[in-house]
Amino acid sequence: PEEMLPKNLTCAELADIFSSAFPDGSDKMCYDAVIEFHYECCEFETSTIQCEQAVHSSLLGDDSDYSVDVEPVPRNQEQLDASVQIDYYALTNIDIVAGTAELFLGVWMTWNDERLRWDPKEFGGCFHTQFRASIDPELTNIWVPPFDLLNRETSLQDLPEAYGTVTSVGDVFWSRFGSVKALCFFDGLEKFPYDELTCSFTFTSTSAYPRINYSLLGNLTFFGTSEHEIRKYQEFAVVPEKSSIELEGNFIVTTFTFKRASRYYNLKIVIPTIFFTILTFGTFLLDQRVGERLGFGVSVLLVIVAQAILTSDILPVTEERLWINVLTQGSQYFSIIAVAESLLVAYLHYIKVDPIVGKEGISSRERNDEEQASLVEDNPEEAPHEEKDSESTNDKESLLSRINNFHWTVEKIQVLDFWCFILFPSFYGLFLIILFTSLRNF
Repeated sequence: PEEMLPKNLTCAELADIFSSAFPDGSDKMCYDAVIEFHYECCEFETSTIQCEQAVHSSLLGDDSDYSVDVEPVPRNQEQLDASVQIDYYALTNIDIVAGTAELFLGVWMTWNDERLRWDPKEFGGCFHTQFRASIDPELTNIWVPPFDLLNRETSLQDLPEAYGTVTSVGDVFWSRFGSVKALCFFDGLEKFPYDELTCSFTFTSTSAYPRINYSLLGNLTFFGTSEHEIRKYQEFAVVPEKSSIELEGNFIVTTFTFKRASRYYNLKIVIPTIFFTILTFGTFLLDQRVGERLGFGVSVLLVIVAQAILTSDILPVTEERLWINVLTQGSQYFSIIAVAESLLVAYLHYIKVDPIVGKEGISSRERNDEEQASLVEDNPEEAPHEEKDSESTNDKESLLSRINNFHWTVEKIQVLDFWCFILFPSFYGLFLIILFTSLRNF
């Protein structure tokens, strides 16, 4: 038996063992030993090329009844067993708006086809050979499983053509490598830009009545994910610890988790939005007589709106809440209210505190008071009625009317600005604390 032989023997050492075991040392005995123990140490009359050509002619020649359209289901069985291995090599592209992820994968498959068996002793000692293999029947010499990506944007048929290796016992090994693009739901996008996106690549049979039982050769394998192999200057990086492959019925579900490089968005969106919103509160420190107060607030507000537009270009339109949208929209609302307060202060200052003065040097308020007094002097009998009417009107005055009738001064407006300067940053800071602490469960 083979397990009784020493490990890691050279061809010369194995030949010595065979020579001592078979005193006549004939090539036939050596040949039989090579076949038995799968060692290729002896020199045979038939070359490897001649052997494999003979195998091809025997299995797929004109006299062969082999069909690439018939599944090689074993005798007395209902299904053919096929094993699959998925290897990850690199992330090619992730398009959040389009909802697609493109990965460079390796897809390994193995199955047994009884029609492709041969006896190496009859063909010169070759134990394996290669055949053209493809899902396209026009491009293949052997049958291959109708296996493809279910949620595909691009098919496995788009992968470069690859040969399948067939052993003398009918085992077929077929591996392909290339970029595969899938449609994704992108779970975890709510936490953008601190999100870890998940995308599932679901593989299954494309046959309407599949007679293939798929199984996994092993766990999901990652290449190029070590520190010295990882691709730099990319927005996303795969997280092997949170990625998995599972067999669900006749579906092979490969779930990949990608972590976003959030530093870029911190520097370009998060920090500038917070900074400019706080800068908007600086309008409360400016006196209304400084003409640039309102313009300053509007300018900062436009910057925040521009940040929101920049964010919307890289995010899909969705009804679900996104963390970044809550931040930008909340900051916009704080800035809008701050600008609205500046408008109110401008109204109170120029209408109530500093009314327009006419040509006679008398303000409009003083002129109205003088006209009202002259009317009372000219019609003393109507004065009581007018007083009653004014009392009934005052009872119906709204809150806005009372505010308008309130005697505003420069000092009172400054007090209003002072409390706004205290309250606005406080409430905005509380808003940020709640927003960042709820990020984990967002």
